Amino acid sequence: MIDSHCHIGFENDDLGDIVLRAKSVGVHRMLSVACAVSDYDKLVKILSDFPMIDGAVGLHPEYANSWPEAEEKLTEVLSLKRILALGECGLDYHYAPDTKREQQICFEEQIELAHRLNKPIIIHTRDAESDTISILKSAFNAGFLKFGGVLHCFTGTQALADIVLEAGLYLSASGVITFKNAEEIRSVFQSAPIDRLLIETDSPYLAPIPYRGRVNEPAYVVKTAEKLAELRKLPVEEIDRLTTENYNRLFRIKEVSDAY
Repeated sequence: MIDSHCHIGFENDDLGDIVLRAKSVGVHRMLSVACAVSDYDKLVKILSDFPMIDGAVGLHPEYANSWPEAEEKLTEVLSLKRILALGECGLDYHYAPDTKREQQICFEEQIELAHRLNKPIIIHTRDAESDTISILKSAFNAGFLKFGGVLHCFTGTQALADIVLEAGLYLSASGVITFKNAEEIRSVFQSAPIDRLLIETDSPYLAPIPYRGRVNEPAYVVKTAEKLAELRKLPVEEIDRLTTENYNRLFRIKEVSDAY
């Protein structure tokens, strides 16, 4: 099983224990995502110490004001073989609605950078669905999404899901699909093409039931897999197999492995 999106190793967490707990429940791979320039070098060190961890780097919308200065370092780190994607990037109007234009520019330019570097993108959106749809439509029409991507921790509407899927991108289910009030989100994952779905924790955030309220970690992705299996009326082993295949396809794992 693969946790396709987490943020581990950047704080004072015991990464060795986190990895061991994940492996003990069958999670054999995880993608750790660095969202701030200050974390890029930390991620490179993590990847050298833990072969089962993949990496992605991007500039989260909360840091959009630092985009011009961040571009050079981001481009440098994206050249490394173990960095599978650019992200997460996107829009988040929840805490900083006054930086909407800066976020849009930062998002658009990261999409174009990912395209130039032949990398898939990992997208974040919160309280910004209309503008996210607009930017993704424009990027798709311009041919900037041909290397694919994923809208991680999907919590949007069916309309957003439709645009994501039409653009050839993936949807990732987090622990949110286990929450009591997430019926609309669950309905998206019930009907979306199974070959476009991933599972993730987004740890240390959004722990699934029955761990809600705790610090999340990759081992808990099993609970998201179980809920997705229930929604799709499939054995959890089949969800494991399919989402692993999807992860390998999106992030071109064979190509990365062959490059060593």
